[in-house]
Amino acid sequence: MPMPAAQPVLIVSPRYADEVAASVTATGMVPRIERRTERAEERFADEPARLVVVDARGALAPGMVVARALGRAVEKRRGAMLVLLSRADGSATSAAHDAGATGVLVSPFGAAAFGNALRLAARHAGRLDAAARALESDGAAERRHDTLTGLATGDVLQAWIAARLAAPERPQPVYVLAVGVGRFAQINAAYGRAVADRVLSAVALRLSQIVDARSHRGLDGDTRLLGRLAAAEFAVAMAGRLVLADATRLAHGLAAAFERPFVVDDHVIHLSARVGIAASADNDISGDSADSDTDRAETDAAAIIRRASAALALARTGEAGTVEVFQADPGGDPLTRMADLESDLHDAIENGDIALVFQPQMALASGQIAAVEALVRWEHPQLGLLPAETLLETAASAELAIKLGRHIRQRAIAEAARWHGRLARLRLSVNVTAADLADPGFADAVEAALAVSGLARQRLTLEVTEGALIDDMRGAVNLLARLRATGVKVALDDFGTGYSSLAWMARLPIDQIKLDRSFTLGLTGSPRERVVVETVVRLSKQLGLTVVAEGVEDDVQLEATRLAGCDAVQGYQVAPPMQLAALETFCNSWRVAELAG
Repeated sequence: MPMPAAQPVLIVSPRYADEVAASVTATGMVPRIERRTERAEERFADEPARLVVVDARGALAPGMVVARALGRAVEKRRGAMLVLLSRADGSATSAAHDAGATGVLVSPFGAAAFGNALRLAARHAGRLDAAARALESDGAAERRHDTLTGLATGDVLQAWIAARLAAPERPQPVYVLAVGVGRFAQINAAYGRAVADRVLSAVALRLSQIVDARSHRGLDGDTRLLGRLAAAEFAVAMAGRLVLADATRLAHGLAAAFERPFVVDDHVIHLSARVGIAASADNDISGDSADSDTDRAETDAAAIIRRASAALALARTGEAGTVEVFQADPGGDPLTRMADLESDLHDAIENGDIALVFQPQMALASGQIAAVEALVRWEHPQLGLLPAETLLETAASAELAIKLGRHIRQRAIAEAARWHGRLARLRLSVNVTAADLADPGFADAVEAALAVSGLARQRLTLEVTEGALIDDMRGAVNLLARLRATGVKVALDDFGTGYSSLAWMARLPIDQIKLDRSFTLGLTGSPRERVVVETVVRLSKQLGLTVVAEGVEDDVQLEATRLAGCDAVQGYQVAPPMQLAALETFCNSWRVAELAG
């Protein structure tokens, strides 16, 4: 439901306020100009405007400060914010969205593009307003709107689909896209329920932007409804003159929306998404009376949603961004089959069917293979090799995360203790999750595994990510310090993906940082990116930390890490993850090449 056309729009623009005001006036809305960025918050508080345009063209830094300052206030007012960027600052689009922007325009753009973007922002704000009014005016509204996100509930989504299937004229084809949010269980465990709820609200907002934008450019008669089916599962219903390609394009757009991180409070949170698609069948509607058509439509609407969920369950076995289209499976319902995945994981842990692979790390100073990281692989008997992310998500949902982590570490430590020859000098890195750090018996289990196996403590490195530390910083620091005091090394993994990693370098009891592959890419990127990464490496050295660059893929990146002062590298330029037998052959061959060279 769009907002009234003659509404006020607050324009924060130190350079081009008059130009923007003219474009706002052309839409039938009323411009309110603030040229001084330092007064933007005060002016917004005084104005009745719920639409804000932040013009950051030629003033990126103050513009981003204003956007971040106004983002929460605009959200609280159930408004919308449009950010304008110069072409040279187009890479700041993600930062603008994370600050709370409902839309972003990068110059050059014309008056028509600006008008469309502003009307789309008004439409979004109007939808939020209508949802809020419905909740306030009707005690039964909770059954129609999800109280956390304001989206339609599963019941409303089903009724919407049924109405289109039971239309007295020729039934409209309906597609349902089920969107599953990955890594949400880990986020909930690491940051707590309050942050997790705000993350879901941010997800709902971003999905709404994608659905609204695609609908705006859609076919005549194309209508869509976005709803929330479960904790971290959303759905889009589409009806109109559509074909499967239309649904597939939207599905890929929804999955791609998760490539940008979400910023909630002071946390930078990386999520993923997978999408399942189902369509109404040609014979979904049949019958001799309106009543039978209506009853059948309700049944078929539920069936379409279930088929989309089945396709999503299958998509969850693939990499992030996977899109699956439902197809009848004569061998069994994929949803029922996937419901057994948690039980299968429990059996795999008990039977030792979770495989370990090892990825080597090369010391740049000597050229020798100095360490390996233990990684897990699960070859499911029916579904094949599953991604590590699927394994961890399944473990979290089945409350097997602690058991899985302990099982992996015990096996890796015991395996490394038996190595001989060249392998006996390698250090072993194992990953630590939020669930592990929350386990009261974590430190005791690590020490017991070391004692039983006889592995020298200085050969073990525990790799922990920032997200795993958030929930109980003091407890995590004390626990890691206890293990570190015994000789175990501690590494901060995925450095560069967290919001406050720089501050933590001095606070945490760590020996090493591992640069995320995005940071490694920065070494071969723009001069600004290189300066940032090189500064981090120098700072690490001043703090006495070693630096490992992850994701090194070619000779150019390898040389860049060497010039930047990194101590070691890990990635396919050195070697892929491999099983133990291959690792032994690899290390022996590497040594021969080293002696020959």
